[in-house]
Amino acid sequence: MANLRKLKIDLNIGPAQLDNCHGMSSKKDILVLHETVSPDYKGLDDINGVSNYLDNKDYGIHSIIDLEGYFAWTLDLQDCIFYHTASSGTKGSGNVNTRGIGLELISNVMLQSPSNVVRRKIWAARKKQLRKAAQLAATLNTMINLPLVYSDGTKPGITTHWEVTHTFGVSGGHVDCWPIHQGGYFPALEVVYMARAYKKVGY
Repeated sequence: MANLRKLKIDLNIGPAQLDNCHGMSSKKDILVLHETVSPDYKGLDDINGVSNYLDNKDYGIHSIIDLEGYFAWTLDLQDCIFYHTASSGTKGSGNVNTRGIGLELISNVMLQSPSNVVRRKIWAARKKQLRKAAQLAATLNTMINLPLVYSDGTKPGITTHWEVTHTFGVSGGHVDCWPIHQGGYFPALEVVYMARAYKKVGY
């Protein structure tokens, strides 16, 4: 999967994430959208910061996209099992870590307002970031046959960290990327629809 077709890789975070790889799984069938609570910086500093933070916590992530649409990828490590959502092998977890490709979306949206209405408006303006996420999903459709449908985490498709937590009752709970259609603020279905459109133009 080194060839991501039309997607330009702005930063390879593979070297930073390598030691967070907890085995390999070629059966990747779900894309999990995450959201940081961190500043937007110009250039790649914000991406490097998030990658290093996750590395220090031994969590790991396959990809990161920032406000400007810069795209970071773990080159040649797409089959790695990173700890980014429901625990691999834990009963009732759905093995989402094993099955999932994790995408971290850098944002400070949750810090700007507690209101879902306001957060929806903020995310609506982050078009470059949302488009890049959709382009990645469309590319994964070609590369690993990722279905371009919304998933609750139990089936292949595109889901969010909030959804996985809600579906499997993950202890501690995570609210990032709470979908609008589930009463939240993140435009998850918009990403799905855009991914379908990008698929038609060759991603």
